[in-house]
Amino acid sequence: MNTAIMKNWSITSNQCVFIAPELQRYILQGNIYEDSRGLFPDGSQVHTSSIRDIRDCGTHKVVATSRTEYKVFPDDIDSEYEKAFPGAYERLSMLANDLECGK
Repeated sequence: MNTAIMKNWSITSNQCVFIAPELQRYILQGNIYEDSRGLFPDGSQVHTSSIRDIRDCGTHKVVATSRTEYKVFPDDIDSEYEKAFPGAYERLSMLANDLECGK
């Protein structure tokens, strides 16, 4: 499994009135660092594939997609995203529960 750190991160979705709720997917976006594959230079802006799992590791969370596990830290959240959605880091556990129920 590839690994990386995501900074200035936020979560978004493909939510649309024309997409059935069961087909909705969430993605992580932000600046990638320490990409184990070496495909992206540090600081590159990326949008991931669909989030498959989120695990709490104490000091950070790991957001897993089909090919990569991204470490996200509470201090590295996009400030505008946090302003729009206060407590977004803590609410990742709610998204993790939604993903688990959808499996």
